[in-house]
Amino acid sequence: MSEPQKITYRVYCYDAVLKNVEVDSIEAASDEEAIAIATAAGFCTKTEIWDGRRLVAQLDGERRQA
Repeated sequence: MSEPQKITYRVYCYDAVLKNVEVDSIEAASDEEAIAIATAAGFCTKTEIWDGRRLVAQLDGERRQA
């Protein structure tokens, strides 16, 4: 069997006053996987995940400290 094709999602991170502070990308096979990756990474205070022009999810949470 072949692996599912990966989609490159853009991840926009915002700080506490909702200013864009960082843009990153992740690869995932589905929206659900992209959300799980972003959630586990704990990117920012507020995170938006985009697939092209489509908003996949908005996540609110605290940035994790390493």
